[in-house]
Amino acid sequence: MKFAITPCPNDTFSYRALIEGEIKSGLSFVFEDIETLNLKAERGEYPVTKLSFAAYLKLRDKYELLDAGAAMGMAAGPVLVGRAGMPFDASRRVIVPGLNTTAALLVKFYAGGQLDLRPMMFRGITGAILAGEADFGVLIHEGRFVFRSQGLELVEDLGAHWTRKTGLPVPLGCICVRRDFAARKAELEEKIRESIAAAFADPDKTFPFVKMHAQYLEDSVLKKHVYAFVNEYSKSIAGIREKVISCLEKC
Repeated sequence: MKFAITPCPNDTFSYRALIEGEIKSGLSFVFEDIETLNLKAERGEYPVTKLSFAAYLKLRDKYELLDAGAAMGMAAGPVLVGRAGMPFDASRRVIVPGLNTTAALLVKFYAGGQLDLRPMMFRGITGAILAGEADFGVLIHEGRFVFRSQGLELVEDLGAHWTRKTGLPVPLGCICVRRDFAARKAELEEKIRESIAAAFADPDKTFPFVKMHAQYLEDSVLKKHVYAFVNEYSKSIAGIREKVISCLEKC
């Protein structure tokens, strides 16, 4: 059974033990960027897939949300950045890593209205802003930790803004199973929890695998990213699920 994830550090950290067969599962893993996964899920392409929470809201007829595997954190999420000295207003062009991503939803939540959003693969956003292709951009994955060293300025930490306004953790990504495979939901949740436990039990074995797939290779950046988004919510969202989804639906 195919299981589609992203190459971001929290995914590769969480699923290394499953990918390398250390934990037997019968799963075969596919790597795609998050917006590609969101779009492919509209066609039901993968039986198990990572999705943006924002995309999941539109795909509940095709997929069920797993209790395990979520990427959530208190006041931790995408950042809205721009070139130095550029004042932000709703008329500016903003690059986002996909129109179906939670990042796009969060920047609209911050701006309080319509924005001129331009989708782009997440790896190209920093360069596009610096080249003047857009005024601002929303950075995800490791990019949120290194933008200052690349000459960009913070406009708003969108994760911190979400938590200030809602009191909730930032719902970035989730793992979903296609409804025709829903009978395996409990099994998948168990395997995900086992894999996360294996990662924390032996991080020295896991981080070299993370680095193989990462956008930025500095150990400190990778560890900041992983420990921000692989946490208790990755093991279970049972206590927060309904509140988070209800709040997202109102955005």
